[in-house]
Amino acid sequence: MYEFIKPNYKDNNIVNLMSSISNSFWKKHEYNTLKSLGSEELDSFENIVLIVVDWLGYNYLKRQENSFLLKNLDSKLTSTFLSTTPCANTVFQTGYPPQQHGLTGWTANIKEVGGITRILPYTSISGEETLSNTGFNINKIMDIDSLHNGFNWKCFTIIEEKKSKRDFIKYVAKETKIIAAKTYKDIFIELKELIKSKSKERRFIHAYMDEFDSIQHFNGVNCDKTNLLFKDIDREIQALAESAKGTNTKLIVVSDHGMIDHTKESQLWLKDIPGLEECLTIPITGEPRVVDCFVRPRKVKDFKKIMETTMSKYCWYFPWEQLINDNFYGLGEVNKKLFDRVGDYVLIMKDNYVLRDTLEAYVWEVIPQKAAHWACSDDEMLVPLVIIDCN
Repeated sequence: MYEFIKPNYKDNNIVNLMSSISNSFWKKHEYNTLKSLGSEELDSFENIVLIVVDWLGYNYLKRQENSFLLKNLDSKLTSTFLSTTPCANTVFQTGYPPQQHGLTGWTANIKEVGGITRILPYTSISGEETLSNTGFNINKIMDIDSLHNGFNWKCFTIIEEKKSKRDFIKYVAKETKIIAAKTYKDIFIELKELIKSKSKERRFIHAYMDEFDSIQHFNGVNCDKTNLLFKDIDREIQALAESAKGTNTKLIVVSDHGMIDHTKESQLWLKDIPGLEECLTIPITGEPRVVDCFVRPRKVKDFKKIMETTMSKYCWYFPWEQLINDNFYGLGEVNKKLFDRVGDYVLIMKDNYVLRDTLEAYVWEVIPQKAAHWACSDDEMLVPLVIIDCN
């Protein structure tokens, strides 16, 4: 039915991986465990270490011949819809996809705070001050427990120092001990020390690094800077595995999404599409490759005509209920907040096209990105599952 990859929440998604981990720590999860790594395969390990390398796509890893990670590749998983950090990386902290956690992209129409919000820094679209400082506590937009609430063992989150101070991280990782690190190399130092330290309890350790994502956005997927950083991360993980020998540790390396290259020519601006802005009640939200459009009722006919003519080369468009009913956002009971945040129509961009609005993305006119993710191509949606036993 669809001409792109749809998340497989049944048994081969990052959500199912978190179900396996959750059940291993005796906390029942509502989704099936992962097909290729059940909870029983984790039960005998003292340390479960989850390393999330933002942007490490399955297709990219398959091209990295002789790398340590490729040699230990177990399988490929699907990301969430959207294949973006706010939607997918939140899975590693809450255990559940957007259907339950209710986040729909970097920017979202957040009714609870009265406007378009950048989710992860928790700021208004028009400012940099965190909304918590203006009286909007983040629990107004989040109503899901952290994954770790109910674990009967120790939990740790190791993350870059600046991000550790975000209200978002303090909320989703509040049941863990948060360890701040200055760089990704410091994350590996913290991991080695923590794994080697003695503990009377089993431990779940979640480490997140985002340098790989940042460098690719501005340099491209297969450039020298990207490849050099990958090689260094690959060496660091190999050294960590060797250091952890004899500690009864299971290392799991995964990502939240992959990425594709795009060009200046594949970057569209809302202001340049005749009649489209006039159809909308608010600026577009979501991500540049999966766009939430809130459409004026009297302009629906005009909007559809634009989609089926001018925009047909660049995107597919779907009514919100189709994507929710077809389980793009997840399975099971729907978080009611999702209905407010998904647009009346959702655009999924074709090929490597992106659609930007100057309200959020004016900076990219000056410093254009060279790579993107967020949508449903196999480069974006497929992520690797790497498993290393350190017995």
